[in-house]
Parts: sequence; C-alpha cells; structure tokens
Amino acid sequence: MKETWRFINSGKLKPYENMAMDEAILFGIINKNDPPAIRVYDWDPPTVSFGYHQKIKEHILPDKVKEYGFGLVRRPTGGRAVLHYDEVTYAVISRTDGILAGSVLESYKKIGEVLLDTLREIGIDAKMQNSMPSDKEQKIWVNPCFTSASKYEINYKGKKIIGSAQIRKGNALLQHGSILLNHNQELMAELIPTNSNKEKEIIKKLLSKKTIAINDVIAKSMHFNDFVNILKNNFQKHFGISYSENGNLTQYENQLYEGFKNKYNIDEM
Repeated sequence: MKETWRFINSGKLKPYENMAMDEAILFGIINKNDPPAIRVYDWDPPTVSFGYHQKIKEHILPDKVKEYGFGLVRRPTGGRAVLHYDEVTYAVISRTDGILAGSVLESYKKIGEVLLDTLREIGIDAKMQNSMPSDKEQKIWVNPCFTSASKYEINYKGKKIIGSAQIRKGNALLQHGSILLNHNQELMAELIPTNSNKEKEIIKKLLSKKTIAINDVIAKSMHFNDFVNILKNNFQKHFGISYSENGNLTQYENQLYEGFKNKYNIDEM
C-alpha cells in the first residue's frame, strides 16, 4: 500500500509564516506522528534567510536588507545566507524511516533525484554534484550559500540552480531547498558585510559565475505553479506515494504554527 503524503502549495507567505509552518509540520510528525508533507512556497516580500547557527550582523547587513524592502528570517536548517527572490522554495518534512531512511546524504540524494528529473523535464540538462565542497570553500565563512555546492546539490553547467539544507530532530527531518526561477544570487553581494568595494565586486562576480536561474536557461518562461505541478508529479513518481485530499495542517500543527510565528519574527530575535 502506498504511503500517503500531504502536498501543500502555500503560495506567497511572510518570512516568519514560512519558517513557522515548516517547523510546525516537523513537530507534528515528531510528537503526533502526523502525515509527512511536501510544501512549496514563495516569499512576500523577497527575503534573506540565514542559517540556524549564523550570527546576523556577522553575515548580513540588516539595514541594507531593509533598504531594499526585503524580509529577514532565521531558518531552522543550517547553511549560509540565501536571497529568496521570485523562486520556488520546497520543504520535504518526513520521518527518517521508510522512504527517506538512511543517512543525511542518502536522503539528500533521493530528493535530489526528484529535483534533477524535474529540471530535465523542462529542458534543463542539470547535473548532481558528486563531491563535497573543498576545505578552502568551507572556510570562507562570509560567502553566501550559493557560492559553493554540497554533495548531491543540483548544478547547470557548473552553476548552482538549486541550494538545499537539512535538519534532523528526533525521528524526523526537514529539508529546505531554494529553486531559482528568475534571479541568481548576485544581489547578495550588496547585503553581506565586506571590507571594501573591491571585495564586494569580487563576491558579486563570484555569485554571477556560480549561480543561474531557471528562466535564464529556458526559452519559454516558467511560472511558479507550472513548475510546482511538474515537481509534485515527480515527487509522487520517485517516492511511490499517494497524496491526501486534505493537504492542510493538522489541528495540532495549527496551534504550533500560531506560536512559532512570534519566534520567527525578526523583531523577536
């Protein structure tokens, strides 16, 4: 019998709403054995998210983020700063047995195969990263997320097109991913601390060289819901799952969600 998952298309939400909802589903699975979920969403306004262990002012310029009219939020997952600007963000939230049993890298690869097939279906001959970042890349702490690719992340002609990060708590995992639709990450050079204009330009060129968006590659523009529908079908095919008719939060998750929204509001940090 096929395992039943929820597929939740949230559209655009506020930064703190997006992170609160993902964590509410995670704890619903941990504490109540709620059904696993795949959630897709975008951000209103465009938002800089930063990793769980990052210190904001060491890695982000909050005043500059505000000047651009962007949001700012801490992710429950690790990794470095990411600009979410007209993209598809996905969250896979599941138990760590069954379909996504195994190590972090094994589950990363399984999710990566879904992403890879989705890109290939729209005409992007993407590749999966086969090696970990070098020690040198990992030590450059100021670099935003999209300047280097971890194992099993997705690239097109050496440029990162999807960036992902995973956290595990108890018997569950949450994997976030940023699928660039219309903007690469070049603007991040304006939003992170640098020692000089020269260093800022170096980072900007690095981001331009290392990242690419879907609509920079394909001839016909891909919109959010068009991509999401293909992604949804590929998750179902690869995972061998069925989707529940009720793709909503449970009552318990809704209670958590309301509480977590304050936690993820940047003013509360």
